[in-house]
Amino acid sequence: MSNLENQLDLFQGVLLSTKQEQEIDTWIQKQAKRAVLSNDEVNRIMLMLDRAGFVQNEDYKSNFEIFEVTKEVSFGYSHNNTNYDHEVTYMNSVGGVSLITNCIIENKIIKRNASVDRDGEKLMCTAVTDQYRYYKPSSLLTKLKEHNNRIISDLEHNGKQKIAMNKIIAKYKKLYPEAVVYSSTDYRRGDYTSFPIIKVKFNSGSEVSFILGYGDELDKERFHKKYDAINETTETLLERFNNQKAK
Repeated sequence: MSNLENQLDLFQGVLLSTKQEQEIDTWIQKQAKRAVLSNDEVNRIMLMLDRAGFVQNEDYKSNFEIFEVTKEVSFGYSHNNTNYDHEVTYMNSVGGVSLITNCIIENKIIKRNASVDRDGEKLMCTAVTDQYRYYKPSSLLTKLKEHNNRIISDLEHNGKQKIAMNKIIAKYKKLYPEAVVYSSTDYRRGDYTSFPIIKVKFNSGSEVSFILGYGDELDKERFHKKYDAINETTETLLERFNNQKAK
């Protein structure tokens, strides 16, 4: 018999019933069991990572811990008026295993922890994979390395893009000092992937947008879209086409 069954319940100045004592004792035991199971799961995941070549505190980390807690907990159910609060001391567990991933925040590489889940002999970390599926630990290590290297490359590319954007904006500000020239974003049809553009907006409301060039020539902008604020009639359009010089 636990000491809990010999304690007086000061809540509302009444003794705990035998049923309540059993309920609390069962809850405490469940928390202890949950902590043990969580600890076993964390150890198993870490062992799988180690065997696959992951390096602790470089590729992954664990912040799992078990500690004793004393606090007031609610028991019973409100719908049948059996609910009550009681202060209990139990074993609690928090944290888990996570991969150390790269991400870009304010044009800097920042390390973030991404949780790892296990299913049998496979692991899943959706932060570094394209699919919501479990992988062999060795395959997940490859995915992690590819992800972190890609983020570094993205940061370098973003830096080059910014330089190119500034150069193109300066060019059109000089050519058209009365126009408003600024960077913006457009989206590809279908997957809605965003990409940077440069807009040149004239006082009339008409505007032209450009996208960056290719490879090492990002500052060699390409025409993207145009918007003409003046709506031509069919007759005016035909007349203008008729007056165009032959190539």
